[in-house]
Amino acid sequence: MKLTTLNYFVTVATEGNFTRASEKLYISQPTLSRRIQNLESELGVELFIRHNHGLTLSDAGEQFLKEVSDVLKRIDHLSHMFDHQVNSDEASHIFKIGYLQNFNMGKMYEIFEYFKNKHPNVQFVTKQDTPINLADGLSNGRYDLVFNLVTYLQTKQNIEKSIFLENYLQIAVPFHHILNDRKKVSFADLSSETFILLERQYSPVIVDYVIGQGIKNGFNLKANSYVKDLDEGLSRVSVGNDLAFLYSGMNDGTLEEKYHIKIIDIDNVSTDHTIAVAYNKEYKNELLQELFMYYKTVK
Repeated sequence: MKLTTLNYFVTVATEGNFTRASEKLYISQPTLSRRIQNLESELGVELFIRHNHGLTLSDAGEQFLKEVSDVLKRIDHLSHMFDHQVNSDEASHIFKIGYLQNFNMGKMYEIFEYFKNKHPNVQFVTKQDTPINLADGLSNGRYDLVFNLVTYLQTKQNIEKSIFLENYLQIAVPFHHILNDRKKVSFADLSSETFILLERQYSPVIVDYVIGQGIKNGFNLKANSYVKDLDEGLSRVSVGNDLAFLYSGMNDGTLEEKYHIKIIDIDNVSTDHTIAVAYNKEYKNELLQELFMYYKTVK
């Protein structure tokens, strides 16, 4: 196992794409892909899960990344032991970032870029995950920093959090729908409608909440279909009569035009769906604390 191969692995993990990683490493994509495949064969595990538009770390890959990060950090320390680079904060460091699927995370990436300009040796590995996994991952060290619904972080000890994105419930309706001229609706206005809901495993908090709000207002939500992500749900709204719930934090201002739908605020709903940025205070790392403060102060 060569040191260069470990560096290749980290670059692929942080870029999430063989093409971008090969460009950054100044090697051909086939060569890089072959080196990673050889590493996987040597270890006897699959380090990456391949997708059509990129890749993500497997469970084994996440474990391996943690160990490799520690090894590379120690090597970096050894290589600079007798020169001016004595501050551990200046050494290379990899942060594991978890965040929610479907939300507009543009500000997250803006801060990453700004932070890397100040600390060029820092790298980020990002992964989408469920609210429960994000909260648990922050407690057990799987993630260094997460962007999660605040309600999932409230019971966690030693967690420092700050509001990242105000987030409230909205409803998407077909463009020709009777409600499309309303700026706000209440749950009671939706009693006779049929809905497209996210599958509960992908967003249990929104599914449980809207079902509960329906019962609170005297009706059971009628779901005609269940979808895996926001794109599928809004696509179905655009061609039919069913409605779909979404969060304001998912709406980047282009969704109405993109899907030819109308998005309306829902009045008198809970504020517990705000998204927070959080880290575990037990992890004593000055760089991580500095990164957290960037998100806390830049609104």
